[in-house]
Amino acid sequence: MNEGRSCDHSCGLGRREFLGAAALTALALLETACGDGDIGGTAPDGGLSGSTLVVPLTNFPALAAVGGVARVDGGNGKPVALVRTGTTTFNAFSLVCTHQGTTVGLTQSGFLCPNHGARFAFTGVWQGGQVTRNLFTLTNTYDAVAGAVTVNR
Repeated sequence: MNEGRSCDHSCGLGRREFLGAAALTALALLETACGDGDIGGTAPDGGLSGSTLVVPLTNFPALAAVGGVARVDGGNGKPVALVRTGTTTFNAFSLVCTHQGTTVGLTQSGFLCPNHGARFAFTGVWQGGQVTRNLFTLTNTYDAVAGAVTVNR
C-alpha cells in the first residue's frame, strides 16, 4: 500500500492531468449553475409564448397618457408590462428577468430584478446591475374602437 508515501505517478493522475481535469470540472459546474452557458438561463421568449392577453385600457389609468407604464397581467400567470409610447402605440415586455427568470418589478425609472439587481429602461433595454440580455419584447396590437391592447405572449 502507499500509506505515508507520496505517489510516484503509478497510482493515477499526474499534477498537470489532475489540474486540467479539475479545471474542466469547474467549467462544467459553472455552466450548469449559470444556465445554458449563454448570459441568461431562460427561454429566449421568457417562457411566455403561445397565448394572448387582452388589456382594456380603462382598467389601467397609468396607460391613459403617453409614457404611462403598468403591469397588465393582474399578477396572475405570466408577468407582462405595457408602456404607452404614443397615442396609438405601445411596447409590451415580458417581466421575466433574462438572467435567471425572476419576475422584475416596476420602479420610477424602469424595471428592476429583485434577485440580482439587473436594471432595465422602460424600453426594455438592460441598463446596469447583473449583466443580462434586454427584456423580451412582446408583439401587440391596439384596437382604438375597443380601447384595448392585445398582447401576444
